[in-house]
Amino acid sequence: MDENKGKNFAISLSITLGTIVIGLISYIIFTSTNTSIKETPRCEYNGWAYADKEIFDSADGCNVCFCHSGETICTKEVCTETSQGESPLIEE
Repeated sequence: MDENKGKNFAISLSITLGTIVIGLISYIIFTSTNTSIKETPRCEYNGWAYADKEIFDSADGCNVCFCHSGETICTKEVCTETSQGESPLIEE
């Protein structure tokens, strides 16, 4: 009878350890595939990449743009010679 108790204990222990091992493997697989690294959004504009909340010049040279959550937002002012960085003409 003691021999049967020993076999039953060994079988129970094997089942318990097997369940624990399967649980650990499942946990490792689940956490390794479901971890997501949160990337900060960035904007691509005119061939350049800009960080979120970065302010930069627009392609026309007289407006400015802002990167907001991956979306580029630019002012829409009409460009004039003065607004494009050139000095106004002064007549003497």
